[in-house]
Amino acid sequence: MGKKIYQNYDWHFKENFEACDLNIGNFNNFIKVNVPHTNKQTPLNNFDETISHITSIYKKIININDLSKIYHLVFEGIGHYSQIYVNGILLKEHRCGYTRITVDITNHIVIGDNEISVVVDSHEINQPPFGFVIDYLCFGGIYRDCYLNVLNTNYITDYYFHNDKQYFYIDYKSIKSTSLNVIIKDLDTIIYNKTFNNEEIKDNINQFTLWDIDNPKLYNLELNLIENDTIIDSITTKIGFRTVEFKEFGFYLNDKLIKIRGANRHQSYPYVGYAMPKRAQYEDAELIKELGFNAVRTSHYPQSPDFLDKCDELGLLVFEEIPGWQNVGDESWQAIAVENVKDMIIRDKNHPSIILWGVRINESGDYHDFYTKTNEIAHDLDPYRQTGGVRCFPHSELLEDVYTYNDFVNTGGDTYLRNKCDITTSSKPYLVTEYGGHMFPTKSFDNETRRTQHAMLHANVIKRALEDDLITGTFAWCFADYNTHHDFGSGDLICYHGVCDIFRNIKYAAYPYMTYKKEPFLEITSNFNIGEHNGGYFRNFAIMTNCDCVKMYHNNILVNTFNVIDRCFMVNVEMMLKNILLEVEGLSFETATKYIDNINAILKYDGIVTNEVIKEFGLEQSWKAFGLYGKYVSNWGSRATAYKFEGYQNNELVKTIYKGPQYLDYIKLSVSTNELITKDSYDVCKITLEAIGNLGNRVDYAFDSFKIETNSDIEIIGDSIISLIGGVRSFYVKSKVKNGLGKVNIINDKYKFDTIILQIKEA
Repeated sequence: MGKKIYQNYDWHFKENFEACDLNIGNFNNFIKVNVPHTNKQTPLNNFDETISHITSIYKKIININDLSKIYHLVFEGIGHYSQIYVNGILLKEHRCGYTRITVDITNHIVIGDNEISVVVDSHEINQPPFGFVIDYLCFGGIYRDCYLNVLNTNYITDYYFHNDKQYFYIDYKSIKSTSLNVIIKDLDTIIYNKTFNNEEIKDNINQFTLWDIDNPKLYNLELNLIENDTIIDSITTKIGFRTVEFKEFGFYLNDKLIKIRGANRHQSYPYVGYAMPKRAQYEDAELIKELGFNAVRTSHYPQSPDFLDKCDELGLLVFEEIPGWQNVGDESWQAIAVENVKDMIIRDKNHPSIILWGVRINESGDYHDFYTKTNEIAHDLDPYRQTGGVRCFPHSELLEDVYTYNDFVNTGGDTYLRNKCDITTSSKPYLVTEYGGHMFPTKSFDNETRRTQHAMLHANVIKRALEDDLITGTFAWCFADYNTHHDFGSGDLICYHGVCDIFRNIKYAAYPYMTYKKEPFLEITSNFNIGEHNGGYFRNFAIMTNCDCVKMYHNNILVNTFNVIDRCFMVNVEMMLKNILLEVEGLSFETATKYIDNINAILKYDGIVTNEVIKEFGLEQSWKAFGLYGKYVSNWGSRATAYKFEGYQNNELVKTIYKGPQYLDYIKLSVSTNELITKDSYDVCKITLEAIGNLGNRVDYAFDSFKIETNSDIEIIGDSIISLIGGVRSFYVKSKVKNGLGKVNIINDKYKFDTIILQIKEA
């Protein structure tokens, strides 16, 4: 609305607020910072979680040269309680760290310099999500964009674009009665242009392509407010035409049944918490889509508008919810939560990606009056989307449209999701909003068996949901590891619940979702190192693929041909060895079967030939059978074996993977961008170092260290001396100037890297 002028540069920051800091012109002991900004940079892990619990102050000079306009100062996110002053006068208090703050500063500014002061209290005070323990850290600072909206005295105060199956509608409000010119463009081509004069804005949608997950078609919408034949205000935004509905037997996008396959996302990053600019937000959405997810839940709070914009662009469905985690506070606390519902929907209702509003505090108990109110407000502000409320106990009171439930039934057994009827008797739609997570936390450097089990848990939940028409979809807990309070996690302030690590590098658990990629995918959850397994004995591994057929070779001998029924399946000793016993060793089917049974009996006791085994199979046969197992599978006492896997689609070889013990061959260097754009704020680049072996696979237990040096135009976010974690490590660098040339040198005695050159420009 109006002219948007970003105010992210040249803030003054003081970590510990004193009353005298509000004095006009007092910048003593302040440092220069740019927004997004964290109030306290933290270590990666093992730190005092309260170090960001401070009251700090930000100050900035804004120059005004025209008092005939209306000026709104907007902050997209300040963690967590904030007071905004203009020229020494308190104009706004805001009690939420996750919703937009708009301050009308029109009547408090002067021609020339005006001093903006923002006092930020980042303690965990009596407002959502605080009040009890929380399984994530809530970082502080002005951590999202700040900008100035410059408006004429009559302007569009709010608008809502939506459509049903036949028509689109635009509801808007302005201060005075005016006409509205509606222009819709496909890129730069105008395909719709009409002016409405104080009438319902409604028209047919037949001429538009629908937005969906495979073709997220967006149009450019221009709303021009006209008064006396003059455009006095204009809004330009992106829109998508689509219908969404949860029904008892599935979720429908444009009347097409879609099984939701989603991930939960926390918005935090190593070292800087919430404070990351647009590119990092975009890259998270891109990675979630790239991994094969079709949806994301913004757990447990509204997230960056930049992230949602990218979800619109990518066709990534979004379940957005209000701030909170299990605890519901007193009446004043609940009143803030009600405002959070309003602020969330008013800000984000025009995003086509959003399919569901979360209007309960995550995993809280039943509060009839409170949740009646939040649900009613959501329906009043947005009658065209359904509501959900995430709970973690069965048969909760259902006031919302969708029964959304965190199902942590799986603890390693064969039950992966509960039946809907065990959770609710309602005929309303049922959606699983979390699974996995704390039930099976897994680090990227855990042993191979655990990482495989972690991946198969995810695979089996996906399969279970696909088989059940009453489960409209699932959201994995979670996308990436995250910092947490000391009450949770693994003792180092990290929850290792993600399918990616905290730097967004994938674990095995990402593979089941990647089988839904369009391009050929094949991965094996083993490098066949015998020392990974008790006694040095392989029992099984997983193949994860979207191929029709996978062929497995052992030292160039065809072990087995797998016609793929399930995208993710375990390969056991019989599948690895039986064909070899038949074809290479020339055993009869009966003998080969007996040998396999014999081997499995011995493996039950980690390679020990027990008296029970001897009694059943005989000593000589036991040693002979297990000797063949050692020869072809475990290679104990002989040279390591090599495996090859070939993936076929429509009888065509599309993917080949080599597996086996490997040595570290080189460090793969990846750079997310070579161009940092600094128009609205600073920009970041993600740089990744990955240890690759001679067979082309990640070397999981490489922990090499590196020193990072930069020139003065950029700086590293976090530590300048880093080490690989589970064979991989990323770090971010950020621009310090608006135009320049960033240089990054990665120093290691063994590996040599060319200087990374990053062009920095104010586009």
